[in-house]
Amino acid sequence: MANSSTRYSVSIWETIGISLGAVGLSLAAASHLAMKYLNNNLDPIRSETIAQSLIDYKIPGGSKGVYGINVGGGQIAVVSSLNNLPNTDNPEVKIIISKIPPTQAENLNPNSFSDSQFQAISQKNLNYQFCGKPTDLLIEQGQQTLSDGVHKSQAAQYTLKTTVGSYQREVIINTLGQDSQQKAEFVLKNLKCIVKEY
Repeated sequence: MANSSTRYSVSIWETIGISLGAVGLSLAAASHLAMKYLNNNLDPIRSETIAQSLIDYKIPGGSKGVYGINVGGGQIAVVSSLNNLPNTDNPEVKIIISKIPPTQAENLNPNSFSDSQFQAISQKNLNYQFCGKPTDLLIEQGQQTLSDGVHKSQAAQYTLKTTVGSYQREVIINTLGQDSQQKAEFVLKNLKCIVKEY
């Protein structure tokens, strides 16, 4: 009995076409996942929900979520004031909140969550209670280059860090304007750490 099946050989052009199609599908899937990741992290409601699960806070004039992420057992959120510094798109108040394992804390750069750069002119450390633990409160006063990269504003930055359980808690309060220190003091006095035992 004769074999009735015919062997079909794939041409180089078919191989190239199949390869390009596979690469195209992979790129489309990767860009979809990246967009979904960014949309989730930049969702204001989700960002503020993450922040509110870590601390109670009050920002003069109200707040909005900017960025929020749950990753590797940790959480990072950024919230800001509804009010911007006059004639800019920079919020008057920004709070960066994190709860992350100490091994990841070394890699957290607070300025990576800001579209402008803070330059300290003076600083002091005070004893403070945060999350029920004694810690240092770093108070810095200085200037901040605004998001336009040209103009500067008076600024204050308050930083609190402590370890609770197996997580490092950190809060950075960044304020702009002539009354930046008063705004930072207001936010600081209204912070209340939320500690959930798992």
